[in-house]
Amino acid sequence: MDTVNDKIKIMVADDQGLILHSLVTLLNGVVDFDVIGSAQDGITLLQLLEDKKPDVIIVDINMPKMSGIEVSKIIDGKMPWIKIIALSMYNHPQYIKIMLRQGAKGFLSKNCMPEDLFQAIRAVHEGKTYLDKQSSEILLHNYTHTESDYKSNLNLLTAREIEIIRSLANGLITKEIGEKYFISDKTVERHKTNILKKMGLRNTAQLIKVAVEQGLLIQ
Repeated sequence: MDTVNDKIKIMVADDQGLILHSLVTLLNGVVDFDVIGSAQDGITLLQLLEDKKPDVIIVDINMPKMSGIEVSKIIDGKMPWIKIIALSMYNHPQYIKIMLRQGAKGFLSKNCMPEDLFQAIRAVHEGKTYLDKQSSEILLHNYTHTESDYKSNLNLLTAREIEIIRSLANGLITKEIGEKYFISDKTVERHKTNILKKMGLRNTAQLIKVAVEQGLLIQ
């Protein structure tokens, strides 16, 4: 492409500064791309959109102040001509489907190759939908295999038990969870035992894995 006007105008949002800087540098090195803005949280991204006019936005799912899911929903509702690509470490089927429902036209794992990202940008800019190979296989597997009993078992959990799961996923230990919800360590441990029993799981690591896969951590 010969002029700046011919380039695909891109904005990038990721809460990790190093990743954000690397993405901006990488994309600005491509002849037909022009990164016109970047943000480390959802609120800042939306504020930048008041002045910037990108063709494509690359957004992380987990960001402070406002998640990529919430941001995508707002952009798709108010500025549907902007193409959204989700770039996330959480490439489980629930996250992929939620982002696509909220208006994203592309979904890539952060483990993807640069060429995948370049191809995704060009594809969504042309009005196509793009999933990298890993995300496509995960989504296909989800559709072609029978759901496990985990999803139905989630209905057995109480609101407090779900809060406990989310706290565990955020790295809180028993004492910290007790202090957060003003309950004793013994009560926290009892909740954990009941949760594992209801879900048919052996330990906390399995519980967090299932919680992520079933989209339980998305609020």
